[in-house]
Amino acid sequence: MDSNPNRREILRQRVFQVLEHGRRREPASRILDWILVALICGNVAAAVAQTVPAIALNHGTSLQIFDRLCVLVFALEYAARIWAGPEHPLLRQHTAFGARLRFASTPLMIIDALALLPLLLELAFPQYSLLVLTRLVRFLKLARYSPALATIGRVIAGERRALLACIIIFVGVLLTAAAAMYAVEGAIQPDRLGDMPKAIWWAASMLAKIGGAETTPLTTLGSLIAALTVMLGIGCFALPVAIIGRGFYEEIRRRDFVVTFAMVAQVPLFARLDARSIAELVGILRARSVAAGTTIVRKGDRGDAMYLIASGSVDVNAPSGKVRLAEGDFFGEIALLSREPRSATVTAVRATDLLVLDVDDFLDLLERLPDIRARVQDISQQRMATPEQ
Repeated sequence: MDSNPNRREILRQRVFQVLEHGRRREPASRILDWILVALICGNVAAAVAQTVPAIALNHGTSLQIFDRLCVLVFALEYAARIWAGPEHPLLRQHTAFGARLRFASTPLMIIDALALLPLLLELAFPQYSLLVLTRLVRFLKLARYSPALATIGRVIAGERRALLACIIIFVGVLLTAAAAMYAVEGAIQPDRLGDMPKAIWWAASMLAKIGGAETTPLTTLGSLIAALTVMLGIGCFALPVAIIGRGFYEEIRRRDFVVTFAMVAQVPLFARLDARSIAELVGILRARSVAAGTTIVRKGDRGDAMYLIASGSVDVNAPSGKVRLAEGDFFGEIALLSREPRSATVTAVRATDLLVLDVDDFLDLLERLPDIRARVQDISQQRMATPEQ
């Protein structure tokens, strides 16, 4: 009696894992992502091609069939995501219906829903040929597969108040420049500056430097207004660029900090540290990337750092045999504690990202955090009993 619900729950977890998790780790997720990205790009390209009369005449039916197949896949994807929505970690406390409703209201799911809307519009209003352009909204689905776009979205959302202030400043400068030019030269050049809409277009062109040169001021005061408008345009566009650039930098720092924090927290040596202590440790770590086959630590060398594996894997060629270490493991700490030369050679099996803690920082950490000194000594005694790198 209970086997069907259990199988259904296992299947739902698996669907959620493939669609929403492990996209960079699991082959099934990567293959599905590439298929969907190819369909999105192909569908958008087909929509553009269908606006060419010759292509529409000769291949219109094939393009229409391809579009319907793409929509079918997108609809199945959308339905599968909605069905698996209750497996989202942040929605498990809700009922299945409530979880699906909340999941459907997330930005990426709204974009997925909008991607299905063009077909409904085309079926409802077949007489409007320009509705084919609504298919271009499907290009937004690529945001799901681009972490950089998601990061920019978070930056814009986080800096929305500052960006809103920039918009207000820009509109203020725009209206002021347009009103000044209208008052000074509106009567002299009525065909170009004879009303506020024409003056606003001139001001916008000057601020954005996309035009305005065809309207040459005929008075000295008009020339001063034009020059000032151009200079203010530099600031109006440089300010939001600086805000977004700084926000993007801070977002990358936060993401790297969180990743490094989680990595350090998994290291048994630091498992008992509190959040503040781990945060201090993250601040003194430095990143290092090595190619496959690179010798990271050589037997007999002086111990100068401890290494944490952020991604990739390494082989430790110790006297007791070869040991494979992977993501989440660490090596090199015994040489720092014992002040003895390395007793093993460590080589990268494939491209590996490391977090490096220099010996001075490591020893300083022990001095500043006496609560883990006993833990370090215990680990040292246990590992010194066997050959260690």
